[in-house]
Amino acid sequence: MMSHVLDDALWIGGSPCSGKSTVAGIIAASRGIPWYSCDDAFERHAAMVEPPAGPTLAKVTAMAVGDRLAQPIGVQVDDVIRAYHEEFPLVVRDIRDVGGAVVAEGAALLPELLAALGVPPRRAAWIVPTEDFQRLHYRRRSWVHDLLAPVAGAEEAFDRWMSRDAAFARLIAAQARDLGYHVITVDGTATVAEIAAAVDGLLAYGSGC
Repeated sequence: MMSHVLDDALWIGGSPCSGKSTVAGIIAASRGIPWYSCDDAFERHAAMVEPPAGPTLAKVTAMAVGDRLAQPIGVQVDDVIRAYHEEFPLVVRDIRDVGGAVVAEGAALLPELLAALGVPPRRAAWIVPTEDFQRLHYRRRSWVHDLLAPVAGAEEAFDRWMSRDAAFARLIAAQARDLGYHVITVDGTATVAEIAAAVDGLLAYGSGC
């Protein structure tokens, strides 16, 4: 059973490049509550977890980008899942520390982790992009090109990165649906404002379903 503190949290998970951060910011602003970003907390959390308790966090943060992306896609996805499992207790602690209503957002919010916490469907949603949408919009981000610039075979590394994130998106969407959670797929046919309104309409406070 969750505490009353977590009863005031709304959760938006999903895959990278789905627009979930923008959506979470819009919803938090419209409701007048804080927005908590798991991405912003990741490096801080990784530094806090000792290797025996977080071996995968230690692995992925120590590896160079090119080395991580050179691994088989299945290994990369498994590493992401394990790392988020190791980090999740710190995410929950942060949410408790907020001490009230909050929109928590990030790829680290795996459906199986929220289900184990007792989060009902009316307090969580997942946003995932189609692979075509993901590839198109990642190529438009300057930081992606900067990150891959020193990597030998940058185009191949980009393709493996996109394949990894697409596999992660499929896994998360299937897991969320199996657990009875809402999933919204982004393919570029709806505006960010329309997606935010759709997600906002799915979310409500309290412990009921």
